[in-house]
Amino acid sequence: MKKSILKLLLKPGEKEPTLWELLWENLTAQEYENLDTGSGTLLSIKTVILGLFLGVCVAIFVAVFNKRVLGSFVRHLLKEECLSPEQGKTLPELGLADKLWLRRAVKNNISLRKVIRCREEEEYYAKQYGEEADTKPRPRYGANAFHINPDEHHFYIPEDMKYMADIKFEKKGNTWFSAVFSVIVLLIAMIALLLALPYILNILNDFVGVLNPSDKSNILN
Repeated sequence: MKKSILKLLLKPGEKEPTLWELLWENLTAQEYENLDTGSGTLLSIKTVILGLFLGVCVAIFVAVFNKRVLGSFVRHLLKEECLSPEQGKTLPELGLADKLWLRRAVKNNISLRKVIRCREEEEYYAKQYGEEADTKPRPRYGANAFHINPDEHHFYIPEDMKYMADIKFEKKGNTWFSAVFSVIVLLIAMIALLLALPYILNILNDFVGVLNPSDKSNILN
């Protein structure tokens, strides 16, 4: 019904506006004489809101990926009691050699590498730095960097970090469905905010007008 009314209001040959165009028109339809809200300022506000929305969405999916995908490797090591260099196991020994995402993660993923240790890597840097191995920076690239081979090198979780690893990568309550649901809720909240923004700016405009009736103030810059 709403689409039919909208089509009647459009000029012949004019395209039906998208949701984002309607929200932008709603935001710029009003003038705020007491606020410096040029098109650039309003565009910045919309960009910040969209940026925050996208950033939170990415963070939600990264958290679920870490908990469920990377966490499965952590839980596997804990189950196999790989809690010391001597008890460390390779990916083939753990039955995970075919997991391409994991082969890359054990090399580069910062979150995973905070709790996972590689026996051969520890031995390599111990020879290089001696007793200072734990405090020296470890280069990721270059001739002196250690390059992990997931098929040959052994991984473990230090005994004193097993509880932290278990909590950090806990699977419970983190599902892809909950991530999608959260994004939908955030999308609705963002649209509601963009719809309410003209009213918020109007209140601010009136408030500034009362405080400085003879001087237009710029509170957005």
